[in-house]
Amino acid sequence: MPKTNLCKREVPHAQLARLIIGFLGLRHNPAADVAAILGCSENTARSRLKNPGEMTVSELTSLGRGLHIPIEDLRASIRY
Repeated sequence: MPKTNLCKREVPHAQLARLIIGFLGLRHNPAADVAAILGCSENTARSRLKNPGEMTVSELTSLGRGLHIPIEDLRASIRY
């Protein structure tokens, strides 16, 4: 008998990733924009976008300022 997953669990920090990608919008190269805001390489920015749970608090705050994300939205999207 096939197995079913009736209780679909959300990937950790998926809400934070959706928030950041939503504020990035339809940019040509979002990794380059995030790298410019964070002051890191594009490879590091890509890995941070793939795994937003690994971002530090200072990176999140600077990304919030650079993309004009309200701090309340950032706080609401972080799950402890």
